[in-house]
Amino acid sequence: MSRGQLQKLYFSSLGRCNTRLRQLFDHGFVSRYYLPAAPFGAQAIYSIGKAAIPVVAKQVEMDIRTVTKHYRRTQTPTFIEHTLEIVNVRIAFEEAVKQSPEVEIERWLPEMFCRHEYDIRESGSGTWMKEVFKPDAFVRLKQRDSGTYFNYFIEVDLGHTSSRQFLGKLLMHQQYMESGLFNDIFGCEQFRTLVITTTDGRLCNLQRLTQDNFSALCWFATFSCINQFGILGSIWKKPFCSETKYLF
Repeated sequence: MSRGQLQKLYFSSLGRCNTRLRQLFDHGFVSRYYLPAAPFGAQAIYSIGKAAIPVVAKQVEMDIRTVTKHYRRTQTPTFIEHTLEIVNVRIAFEEAVKQSPEVEIERWLPEMFCRHEYDIRESGSGTWMKEVFKPDAFVRLKQRDSGTYFNYFIEVDLGHTSSRQFLGKLLMHQQYMESGLFNDIFGCEQFRTLVITTTDGRLCNLQRLTQDNFSALCWFATFSCINQFGILGSIWKKPFCSETKYLF
């Protein structure tokens, strides 16, 4: 995360944020990076350091080798860029619910904690194969007065995914819901996939790709619309429609 993101999520002031990051960095609990193409004066990016690996492994109940593998992934520029945008989505939800007292975030799960590896029988052959469902994040909103849940998987699209890869990803989302696995794990029957992308042109391309097969599954928005109108606002588009809708 960037320092600004960390401050928004965990600290009440810039001074406290800087002091804590300095302490964690000096003791090896966080690592600090700068993106290769970052402009002069850009904020540093912080991730866990080597000293934090056993602490994190104990906290999330994972073995050290798995956490070490995730630690090595965090050092690639593409992964960092993608992760920063996922964090921005989380911050957008946090800021939106502060302005909307009728709704709260019941749960937020990053990719590591909504990843689900399972066996599935292949149609036709009857053989079993391993599938890995790994959306970028999951958020569950709760309406305070009615107690109604709204479930969303998040997919952040930065334009690096081919059409075939993107459709394959959404097919896994659809199968995950239709198979009942989502109900087994999350205790609800349905969810919606929110695809957040870079430009209006990219959004239109994704709409065209999905209008025949995934019209009921996914809604689309751009980062600029989220920044301007809020993530709960009337910014969301269905695959077959140019009109915008509120999230719920």
